[in-house]
Amino acid sequence: MSTQLHLKANCRGSWTNVCSFPLPSLPSVKAGAVEIAKAAAGTVSFKVVDDHNVTLHSLDARQQPLVWADRLN
Repeated sequence: MSTQLHLKANCRGSWTNVCSFPLPSLPSVKAGAVEIAKAAAGTVSFKVVDDHNVTLHSLDARQQPLVWADRLN
């Protein structure tokens, strides 16, 4: 797994880059994204991808309960 990850957001049908961050920051980034998704009342979803744009974690704001799905192999 890459040590540099990327947070992406989707609120209008396409994914956009939000920020890049080091692997140790993953718990904080995921917690922050949950709070933003709650504040946006289910209108924004997030995913964390690696340098190859492989989705590692996803947060679908339309799903309840609002929890991250880990897609690690």
